[in-house]
Amino acid sequence: MLASGSSDKTIKLWDVATGSELHTLTGHSSEVNSVTFSPDGKTLASGSDDAKTKLWNTTDGQELASLIALDETDWVVVTPDGLFDGSPNAWSKMIWRAPQNTRDFVPVEAYFNDFYYPGLLADIYASMRPQALTKIEDKDRRQPQVEILSAEPIVWFEDRPENGHPYLHVTLEVTEAPADKEHKQGSGARDVRLFRDGTLVKIWHGDVLGGRSSVKLETDVPVLPGENHFTAYAFNHDNIKSSDGTLTAKGDQTNGQTPFVRTAYVLTVGVNQYANAQFNLKFAVADAQDFGQEWQHQQESLKQFQHVEVVSLTDAEATKANIMLAIKRLVDLKSEPLPAGAPKQLERLKYAEPQDAVVIYFAGHGTAQGQRFYLIPHDLGYMGGREAVTKEGLQVLLAHSISDLELEQAFEGLQGGQQVFVIDACNSGQALETEEKRRGPMNSKGLAQLAYEKGMYILTAAQGFQVANEAPRFGHGYLTYALIKEGLKRGAAPAESQDGMVSLREWFNYATERVPLIYQEEKARMSEDKLARLRGLGIGMVDDAQRPRVFYRREVERQPLIVTKSTAQTAPPQSHP
Repeated sequence: MLASGSSDKTIKLWDVATGSELHTLTGHSSEVNSVTFSPDGKTLASGSDDAKTKLWNTTDGQELASLIALDETDWVVVTPDGLFDGSPNAWSKMIWRAPQNTRDFVPVEAYFNDFYYPGLLADIYASMRPQALTKIEDKDRRQPQVEILSAEPIVWFEDRPENGHPYLHVTLEVTEAPADKEHKQGSGARDVRLFRDGTLVKIWHGDVLGGRSSVKLETDVPVLPGENHFTAYAFNHDNIKSSDGTLTAKGDQTNGQTPFVRTAYVLTVGVNQYANAQFNLKFAVADAQDFGQEWQHQQESLKQFQHVEVVSLTDAEATKANIMLAIKRLVDLKSEPLPAGAPKQLERLKYAEPQDAVVIYFAGHGTAQGQRFYLIPHDLGYMGGREAVTKEGLQVLLAHSISDLELEQAFEGLQGGQQVFVIDACNSGQALETEEKRRGPMNSKGLAQLAYEKGMYILTAAQGFQVANEAPRFGHGYLTYALIKEGLKRGAAPAESQDGMVSLREWFNYATERVPLIYQEEKARMSEDKLARLRGLGIGMVDDAQRPRVFYRREVERQPLIVTKSTAQTAPPQSHP
């Protein structure tokens, strides 16, 4: 195949053998001056004097996306049907115009719910063809207004933690866009979200107006001493996002409270021994224990926190009730006494304040069913055979497991300023890629929705329907081996900064790139007979490499979470004997 760009703004694809024209590609608004194929020949990129780079499907000649550089650092990628991704600052520099009304201009952020697609460019390069679920011109684009009226200090109250930091009483006003000649009713306003320094602190679910045109909403928010930046927004009845309301307010330390103290809470869960022995694993407990111990070692060395509390639930302690109780203790302002039979160590988990970090790690079985992802705890409920689970048995197992929706609800009230969730389980990527449509500033659903709003970092061991492998010669699952053994203990995770400090996102990026290489190395060590047996069982080594999935915001935090000081000077390590 041959591609030719032209001054007539078109690109033509030719069959070299016959000289016949295959497709004419139109879309550039100026002269096309460069074309190049992807290595597999499935995608063509074209450059033009219109300052856009376009990607094309060489099979049918359809445009896949436009890449636009707004300046040296800000960029956006857009598909023909309106899906977009890019640098956060780019969104404030762009407006969308509805195709059927040249005067109907709306900020890009209004379309976050249905059209923002994080990782869009990577999915296009991977030959995926994401499509918008609706048309821009079909949306009611009237935006409600959200204003943060005030954030006032409040007096001490009994339920404040002993080392409690200041609280502010925040008042918002939400007003719908009025009816007009095209719309008989107002825009509506629902699902109002309030953020402190980019972290979600409060959601008012559903319709907040109750038939009124305007309403005031109030809440008490824990804050840090010094300046706190608040942001709030809502959605109209058609899920169009409002512009942001903003306010900066100062939180002062009062009432002679104890000095500012930072705590890192690390909860690790590992299940080798299940109530149904047919589900037993070999290395999940070692994964969880190693993760917790190494986190404590690194953080005590870095001295980012005054306290590091590591709590580990393994095997029979790793029940659904205990896992959910552990998260609840991190969320509830005042922790109740532990119920009878609960592990005593859970008392070390306290209400996480804005200055604290919360790190949660799970190693065990997971499953993706339909649009949902489930963590499978020790008490899985199902006692039948593993290889032939009936429909009824599956429902029992799912009812005893922890769904991504349950996790989302449990995490909603978490106030810790830095939040991390690592899932080393099969099918775990499904927690970040379900397709059920839901309100919010992302089209990703389940935990990814909440992760975006809370600034949570999530790393999963595999894609939506992949196996998360473990290797006897490592004594660990691949993901944890890359994170802990290589990334931290051997210092292989590289640092971008000159001081050698490895941030959380650099650590996660290292594991994401390293695990597929470990997979290929292990696969190369196996005989064809063993690979055939594993394929037949539907477990272990399969033809597609295990690929972790990572989510974090692109915005760089004012105070990034550091995980280690790197000693890495070279490329990622090769296979080890």
